[in-house]
Amino acid sequence: MNIIEQNKEKINGILETFDRMIINGYSLNLCNYRHFLYYLIQNDVKLVDFDKFAQKETETLCNHIDNYIKSNNVETLYLNSGKIDKNEIVMNELEKNPNKVGLISALSAVEICNTMIVKPNHETEKLEVTSRPTKCKHYYFYYNDKEFGLMYLKIQTWFPYNVQIYINGREYLSKLLDKNNIKYEMYNNSFSYIQDFNKAQELADGILNQKISDSFDGLIKQINVHLPKIEKIFSHSYYWCIDQCEFATDINFKNREDLSLFYKTLVETTYFTFSSEDIYSFFGRNVSKIHTFSKGEIVSDLRNRYQGYRIKFKINNNQIKMYGFMSSF
Repeated sequence: MNIIEQNKEKINGILETFDRMIINGYSLNLCNYRHFLYYLIQNDVKLVDFDKFAQKETETLCNHIDNYIKSNNVETLYLNSGKIDKNEIVMNELEKNPNKVGLISALSAVEICNTMIVKPNHETEKLEVTSRPTKCKHYYFYYNDKEFGLMYLKIQTWFPYNVQIYINGREYLSKLLDKNNIKYEMYNNSFSYIQDFNKAQELADGILNQKISDSFDGLIKQINVHLPKIEKIFSHSYYWCIDQCEFATDINFKNREDLSLFYKTLVETTYFTFSSEDIYSFFGRNVSKIHTFSKGEIVSDLRNRYQGYRIKFKINNNQIKMYGFMSSF
C-alpha cells in the first residue's frame, strides 16, 4: 500500500533534505608521526624541548581565540561539568539578540581527545613522537551564520588541533529559502509550512552540488592562528570528513487530523510486523548473510513522545526513524 499516493489529496507537499550533520576536520600531517616530526624539525624544535614548545603554541592559540571572541562582543563561558546543557545556554543568548548574525556564544571545557606527544621509548632509550588520549581545553563557537544558520565549531587547543563542525540541513535550507523569497514556517526543526515545495526541493537538491568545505576553511582560518604556518610547511589545510549525517523525508499534511487517522496504527503495525531480517535489509545489507552479523544489536523501538509516536530501527550506530509532530491521538 502506497500511503503517499493514497493520501495525496491530503498532503501539501514532500521535502527530502539533509538534517543534522557532524563534520570532523583533521590536519592529517599533524596526525602522522613522521610528518609531525618533520613539523617539529621545520620549527627548530628538539624532542627534549617539545613540552615547552607545545605549551607555548597552545597558549598562543588560546590567547588568539580569546581576542577573537572579545572582538565579536561575546564572553567565554567555562563549563565545569559535561552535564551542562550547551544548547540551552546558546538559545538563551540567541533570545537576547535574535537578529544577530555571526558569533553569538562561546564556551570552553576540558575534554578527552587524542593528542600528539613526545615520550621516551624504553626499548630504544630514545625520545619518539606518538599519540595518546588525554584531556585538553576545547572551545565551542556558536554562530548564527549567514550561510548555514545556527551551527557550532569546536577546536582542541593541543596538537593536532582537531576540529568538529555541526550544521543542520534544514537551517541551511532555510537560508536558501530566504535568499529566494520563499515563505516558510518552522516547528521543532521541521518545516510546518513552505510556500512552494517544488522550488524548495530544487534548492535542497542543489545542496549536494555545493562545495561547503570552502566555508569551513574560512571559519577555521579565523580561529587557528597556527594554520598559516601549517599550510606553509605542508601546503594544505584541514581535511574535512562527515562523521554523522541524517537525511530526512518530510511529508506535510494539510491538517493533523488526516494524519492522526492512521499514523498510530501505522507505527504500531510496523513495530510488530517487521522482523530482524526486514530491518537488516532496510540498511542495504544482504539478508542471506544475516547469520554473519555478530557485533551489536538489531533494535526496534516504539515510543510515545510529546511530539507524537516515534518508531526507530537501529543497527549499531545506524538508525532509521519515523515520527509525527502531533500533540495527541
